[in-house]
Amino acid sequence: MPRVSVIIPGFNAEAHIAETLRSVEAQTYVDWEVVLCDDGSTDSTVEIANGFGRRVRIVRNSRNFGPATARNRAIAESTGELLAFLDADDYWLPEYLEYQVSLFDEGHSRHGDVGIVACNADVLGPDGFLDTTYMDIFGFPGGVTLDRMLKSNPIFVSALSPREVVDQAGGFCPEIFGTEDFDLWIRILELGYRVVATRRTLGVHRVGHPSVSVNLSRMARALQSTYRRALERGNLTPRQRRIAGRELRLQRTLEEIDSIAAAGRDPNGALPYVRIARVLPLLLLTAAEHPNRWLHGARMVAHGRRPGVPWKVATRFSVH
Repeated sequence: MPRVSVIIPGFNAEAHIAETLRSVEAQTYVDWEVVLCDDGSTDSTVEIANGFGRRVRIVRNSRNFGPATARNRAIAESTGELLAFLDADDYWLPEYLEYQVSLFDEGHSRHGDVGIVACNADVLGPDGFLDTTYMDIFGFPGGVTLDRMLKSNPIFVSALSPREVVDQAGGFCPEIFGTEDFDLWIRILELGYRVVATRRTLGVHRVGHPSVSVNLSRMARALQSTYRRALERGNLTPRQRRIAGRELRLQRTLEEIDSIAAAGRDPNGALPYVRIARVLPLLLLTAAEHPNRWLHGARMVAHGRRPGVPWKVATRFSVH
């Protein structure tokens, strides 16, 4: 039984899945298995993955359920003590598993309450690598508190967690699409577990440039669901509830701004003044609570993305 199970959700990932799996094969740490859940792909994802032999186990969903369900299915089919999450378009440097497992063992031997092991990553866009790393943009997550996590997610999705911790937290929420890892990290911290991290760059996070008009509202809705779930669970302190409430209002505001901006871009439509008037009190409250962040979000709507940062990074659970 391998100690580490590499959990990969895949949907129409033929463009990058071979590079992703080769990066696992190249690990200096060898006690691993890969469980890839193909989430209803219609391309050659499965055929490519089959070429990597028996250490890559493939399970298939009958249709596309989303990354949370695919990750949960892969976890259920895996056997490792530790779960290392890897998206099908990201990849690892050769020392990723060796360094992360060592970091877990060190933290666990000292305190025994490590729930998430995080690392830094280079960011790869369509035109090449950015001149900033993931942590340059989102900060260092080592020792991050629940208060800090509620404000934004600083954890590169390719993190490592003990299986028993993920099981105790309930796994990934299938009802959330786009912020399912953020939702899980919050629940792990609610249980009292710690985040340990290294500033060392151990992975590569691939990003693209899809249209904000297509994606901002969807991401804002996913974040609203994440914050509502956190509030409904009843585990937050009064201070944490205030933080979650402010973040919830920020995402509601960004969704409204995006919707109004979309109406304004319609050459055959009229600007929805009634809707603007209705949302104005929320906008003013959010502006007071987040004087810089809501304006930055509004600029993303106006300009197509946050300047200098691709969409997949710029919208990673909060606008800084």
